[in-house]
Amino acid sequence: MLVRALVALGTLTVTLGLSSAQLNLPVQIVLWNFNDEDTNADGGVNATLSSIQLIGGTTAAFASGSPIETSTPNRAYNTANYPEQGQNNRSAGIRFNAPTNEHGGIVVLFDLRWSNTASRFVRFQYTTDGVNWIDGDLLEADGGDRWWSQRNITNAYGDRRYLVDLRGVSAVDNNPNFAFRFVTEFAPGRNEYFGARDNNAEGYRTGGTLRFDLVEVRAVPEPASMLALGTGLVGLLGLRRRQR
Repeated sequence: MLVRALVALGTLTVTLGLSSAQLNLPVQIVLWNFNDEDTNADGGVNATLSSIQLIGGTTAAFASGSPIETSTPNRAYNTANYPEQGQNNRSAGIRFNAPTNEHGGIVVLFDLRWSNTASRFVRFQYTTDGVNWIDGDLLEADGGDRWWSQRNITNAYGDRRYLVDLRGVSAVDNNPNFAFRFVTEFAPGRNEYFGARDNNAEGYRTGGTLRFDLVEVRAVPEPASMLALGTGLVGLLGLRRRQR
């Protein structure tokens, strides 16, 4: 039934000349897959407005990509040169600038790999003004040399990337200053970084790497909006049949 509904929706979109935004469909705002070994966005309606910055003295190179990526080549962005032990908490990592102009209902998806000696704890933060940062999820490694997707947890959209749901944050919607970042964080209740594999301070090294792939921002309608859309489509399809 879902497949039939999507086919009907696609037909109606073409027939009536409606855009995804007008139909309240999910929209890819930006995607980075790094397969071209550059930091240019690889897809999305706001790809040309989006960019990446290394922050806090980190460096980066390209390396093998996420295990859930099926294309060849399969590359990812591998960051290193993180702070010395006990210094510069939540300051170093990578920033993704992803304007959400003309779109709302924002979600962020990504895959992340920790090396053995990377910081076990990584904080997701976002900004609505380009300057001040709001704490999001605290990500914790479950070992070293492992991707998040290797936990085999399926998100709400059917793949194994980590999902950050910002649909309830109206300030993120239609915002040219929206950005998010990943920064290394001290272990909870401590003033030191823990290593991903050993889960202790001795296991942390500044050369430990955090590797990013399949970083995507989507505009996703709320379920209630989709229900209303479906009801409207039924009426429109019925009208088309009667007019034949």
